[in-house]
Amino acid sequence: MQSLCSFLFLTLAFSGFSQEKLSFVFVGDVMQHDGQIEAAYNKAFGGGYEYDDGFKFIKPIINEYDFKIANLEVTLAGKPFKGYPQFSAPDDLAVTLKNTGFNVILTSNNHSCDRGSKGVIRTLDKLDELGLVHTGTFRDKEERDANYPLILEENGMKIAILNYTYGTNGLSVSKPLIINYIDSAVIRKDVERAQELNADYIICNMHWGKEYRSLPDSYQEKWEAYCYIVGVDMVMGGHPHTVQPIQKHLNKNNEEQLTVWSLGNFVSNMGTRPTRGGVMVGVDLEMKENKVQLGDVNYNLIYVLKKNEGAITQYYILPDFDYNKFRPGFIDAKNIERKNFFFGDSRKLYKEQNIGTVESIISEDSPIGRLYQKYLTSYYAIELKGTDPSLLSNKFMINTLSKTVDKRGQQHILYGTYDSQMEAEMNLRFLNSCQISTEQNCVIVKDGRIEKVNH
Repeated sequence: MQSLCSFLFLTLAFSGFSQEKLSFVFVGDVMQHDGQIEAAYNKAFGGGYEYDDGFKFIKPIINEYDFKIANLEVTLAGKPFKGYPQFSAPDDLAVTLKNTGFNVILTSNNHSCDRGSKGVIRTLDKLDELGLVHTGTFRDKEERDANYPLILEENGMKIAILNYTYGTNGLSVSKPLIINYIDSAVIRKDVERAQELNADYIICNMHWGKEYRSLPDSYQEKWEAYCYIVGVDMVMGGHPHTVQPIQKHLNKNNEEQLTVWSLGNFVSNMGTRPTRGGVMVGVDLEMKENKVQLGDVNYNLIYVLKKNEGAITQYYILPDFDYNKFRPGFIDAKNIERKNFFFGDSRKLYKEQNIGTVESIISEDSPIGRLYQKYLTSYYAIELKGTDPSLLSNKFMINTLSKTVDKRGQQHILYGTYDSQMEAEMNLRFLNSCQISTEQNCVIVKDGRIEKVNH
């Protein structure tokens, strides 16, 4: 029966699998200010930091893509945990990134050196322990030579990922550590290396520009042009903490290229009008005429909502959706106004500046919209006790398993989101035969409460 379970998970995971397309989603700065660290601390149940619920609304979007790429703009340097100006975030944040589905982490940014050499090394160690692929900072030249450019290979395509930062806030680390800085000779050599490795497509992630600006500056324009001159195919930008335009354009060979000038914030505690959110950009690459080419480009704007949920205060990452229609008061009046300003400002900018992109909107009757309605009202699930936590990020189960915390601070690992108790109980019998936990119960989840139901 265990093999049957594995077969079913594999069948679900590979439905819709395409041999001629690869999809990517890029998100902006993953940050942890003091307020976020304090809010996530679970003092009710022996410490630890709770982040998973804050990511649950974007998780089903993220996992529509093959490669999910985030900029980790903190170190994982251990205690004492601290926010701005020299970040060290709890390891639980990286665990949640993996549980959410992210599988590529960028580490070269202006906060890479916040906690010195030990911070750089421990960040890489923790990402390695979690099995999260990363690029941008390295323990030594040998590691960089062996792993850079990062090559992502699937569906017969080889995609090179590059990552550089304009600086590290005046901080530095000693050799043999390497931080990838924006440098013309280095970038040219790295692109040549990607070509030697037979990369079909090269994506360069640049940490650049002036903070809090809605349009790129001359520094960004100069380096974007240079990237394309030396052979880069796509440029993804971050650092300004605001969204900037997304633009397709043609190169001299009449091939489409894509520049995202800034993705803004993915999650942060920043409170000024343009910094309260960001954008998730989805990109398809397609094999056409034996060449990898740019396909569809779409985006979801996201707003960050700070909301007290009993023992924990969550920072929800929210795509545009009418949450209050299904749970009145989920977003308070002040945040409704702020969310509307952020989305309105961003759409105005994009209408004026974007080229060749389409906004994705979550409709109520879409699979994701119906899932949101369950989160906001109620649903049945199967609680798994004694489950190996690593299953939460298993690529075959990532869309069916989730970790949540109730209003008392108690953690729960749940399987499924069912409309009825009968449906949950049918799946409970199936899971009993799979033996993936020591105890399994049918529960109802409603307004932050999780209660066992009799069957």
